[in-house]
Amino acid sequence: MKFTKKERVLNTFNYKPLDRPAIYDKIHSLKFIEYVYGKTITSKNAEDAVCTTIAKTCDMTRHVVIPYDLNTYTEKDEDGFVYRIHWNTKEIIERPFKTISEARELVKKDIFRIREAIENKKFCHQAKWHLKLLDEKFEEPEELNAEFKRIQDKMDGTVMVPEFFDGLGPVTTRYNYDTFIYLYHDYPELMHELLEAHCDYQLFRIESFAGPELSPIALMGTAVSGVGGLIFSPSFLYREFFPFAQKIVDKLKEKGYKVIFEMEGDVRIVLDDIVKTGTDAYTPVEELSGMSVEWIKEKYPRLVLAQMIDPHLLTYGKKNEVIKKTKDIIELARKRGGILIGSSGDINEEVNVENAMAMINTVKNVKF
Repeated sequence: MKFTKKERVLNTFNYKPLDRPAIYDKIHSLKFIEYVYGKTITSKNAEDAVCTTIAKTCDMTRHVVIPYDLNTYTEKDEDGFVYRIHWNTKEIIERPFKTISEARELVKKDIFRIREAIENKKFCHQAKWHLKLLDEKFEEPEELNAEFKRIQDKMDGTVMVPEFFDGLGPVTTRYNYDTFIYLYHDYPELMHELLEAHCDYQLFRIESFAGPELSPIALMGTAVSGVGGLIFSPSFLYREFFPFAQKIVDKLKEKGYKVIFEMEGDVRIVLDDIVKTGTDAYTPVEELSGMSVEWIKEKYPRLVLAQMIDPHLLTYGKKNEVIKKTKDIIELARKRGGILIGSSGDINEEVNVENAMAMINTVKNVKF
């Protein structure tokens, strides 16, 4: 029996029979896209190249970026933030404040504008993460829904995951970690109000998205941890992260989505708390951070796991090492169920194309 991509993904979440494991990854490598597509990327074929590549390699994906413009350029927004924009991401290179007092005034303006956008059912520039996510170029939810469906329809059944976030990622990116820490120390109530506004904005985004009929899986992501462990203390996370994350997960579950909780790095100290949110899945499982698919599955057998093939292995390892690691994960999927296979980061420009294809083809050649 051969399943569709959507069936394969949903059967993974529901622990039902599979023909093979589902592949879930992000494709952010021009050389990988050109290899799979078979042609050099141009502004005219960029969309077809990305959609065709994802269709050929993934059962599920997210953070889809189309390289319409391969040039790197800078852009200044209305608040004075200067962004360096690459084909697949953005970075802030200049911020419009020099003191904590100036940053505090901007926080007040941000809260007002986010609340105003929610009331008017519009997207808000100041609430976005600015990583070149799909929604960043739109002002109206209807525009995003139409574009999301149009792009997903070009991927031959690959499930495209909508992304929702707590406020810590966007806020620490906008203000930088140092400024955020000083602001929170000096003005904790104000910063709590900002994080709460971001949470309410995400709840509005969930309400305005087309729903599980368009995409049955949704992601709740954050940026509070890394290879070395948590960036913030557990007590801070219990106060300013988990309550908001819980609201987002609850809203997604209420709408009927299967939920993926994304929290990178070594999260062992709060993994119990992640599971308690009621999420269906956790991603990524980063071995370099001390995380282990087998250990997590032993402790939480019904928690779906995704993205566990180390990008360091995909970049610097030998092809036979990649195949062996992939086969090990496949056997765990056969034994335990609830595993979507992919890189624990993304297929980026540094990843060896031959190794990435070895991972994908090893999965595709399996028959359960």
